[in-house]
Amino acid sequence: MKVLITAKEVEVREQVDILVVGGGPAGIGAAVSAARTGSKVLLLEKRAFLGGNITSAYVETCNWFLNNTLFSVRGLYKEIEDGYKAEYGRGHEIRDHAPFRFNGEYLKIFLDELMARENVKVLFYSFVNDVVIENNHIKAVIIQTKSGPMAVCAQTVIDATGDGDVAFASGVPFKQGRDKDGYCQPGTLNLRLAGVDPKFFCEGPAEKDKLRAIDKKFQLDYDAGKIHLDCKRRELIMGRLTSGGVIGSLNYPCFYMIDPTSSVDLSKGEIECRKYIKQIIHWMRVNLGGFEGLELVSIAPELGFRDSRRIEGKYTLTTEDIESNRAFDDTICVFPRVYDMLAPDGNMAGNGALEGEGYKGHILVLLEPNSARSYNIPYRTMLPVGIDNLLISGRCISSTHVAQSSIRAIYACMLTGQAAGTAAALSIRDNCVPEKVNIRKLQDHLVKQGIEIPKN
Repeated sequence: MKVLITAKEVEVREQVDILVVGGGPAGIGAAVSAARTGSKVLLLEKRAFLGGNITSAYVETCNWFLNNTLFSVRGLYKEIEDGYKAEYGRGHEIRDHAPFRFNGEYLKIFLDELMARENVKVLFYSFVNDVVIENNHIKAVIIQTKSGPMAVCAQTVIDATGDGDVAFASGVPFKQGRDKDGYCQPGTLNLRLAGVDPKFFCEGPAEKDKLRAIDKKFQLDYDAGKIHLDCKRRELIMGRLTSGGVIGSLNYPCFYMIDPTSSVDLSKGEIECRKYIKQIIHWMRVNLGGFEGLELVSIAPELGFRDSRRIEGKYTLTTEDIESNRAFDDTICVFPRVYDMLAPDGNMAGNGALEGEGYKGHILVLLEPNSARSYNIPYRTMLPVGIDNLLISGRCISSTHVAQSSIRAIYACMLTGQAAGTAAALSIRDNCVPEKVNIRKLQDHLVKQGIEIPKN
């Protein structure tokens, strides 16, 4: 059964140079870099705050994979991290040895202020799922709002939604999940806890971090068949520890084999994960010393996803490209050679090897200590086929499923966002479509922004 939606006129609410859809790391990078060129920029976000998975899914630990490596963050991400630290310190973390983590609540405020300083106009509660196209060109993007649909017209549009919503609405081909069955990585519903003894858990050197020790023992017990919980997850990863006995995030409840773009599957995942939360809190109170008075503070506003649609671009990044550190004439950033894929089918077997390709358990490949092994991300991965004034940034750029488990990292998303915003501004300045942007000029601008570009 189908119904016919009658045609209607929609008010054009804004006319801008560059429209960025999605306020996560990719959208933040795109909006700020574009605005710094003097372009008129509008940033749309479906939630009531910016930050993407950092704030909406409590993923406050952004670059843990860089620990003990020769890599350091660059560009806008470094500006944001340094600026946040100057104002909010370590987000009430009391363990000196713990990796840096944002306090997501402070970060919401920090990002509001950042956008105001950079003259980026932000519109919250704006869900985009439709576009008006003429001759392979996005004429208008349709926003769904409480007061009805509205339109925004822009010379260039940047899709930073993570799910490729604008590209999907524009008819751009895409792939999703594993090639054989379409399964994506699971959705995770993180939570925030209180009621632990901070003195008990912060005493001792880094190598005796008691929260990390709990995670390691949980994994061993899971593998030994001693954990009998409904959630198929062998990690119990905890974030910030504050003097008030708050644990900033518990990364545990996962739901597998659901479609991140299906409202039916999303509803099922949210409900199931809340059941897992009830179970794990009871289990921790009973089985872990120091957690007897554990309290549930909050559940993340929504499931956090690691992958969904991957847009078909002018070039598709592969694991072969990453492994060989292939050189590209249009490289827009360099990223550490790491992979992190939770098992799409919930299979907890496997050793984390890359060769499993997501069909034999999880993949976890990190850099060796003091390693600088890296790979290049080319500009063409951000150019979708079929639409001439659209750029893609973030986890949904053109890549294979396994390669996506590397480029999905928060820092990588901001790097591709920064490149997309700069390219969009250059295309307007030089009166050309993004595909025709002068690559050398784009790279020079990115280098001036602190981004590493290999010399050919």
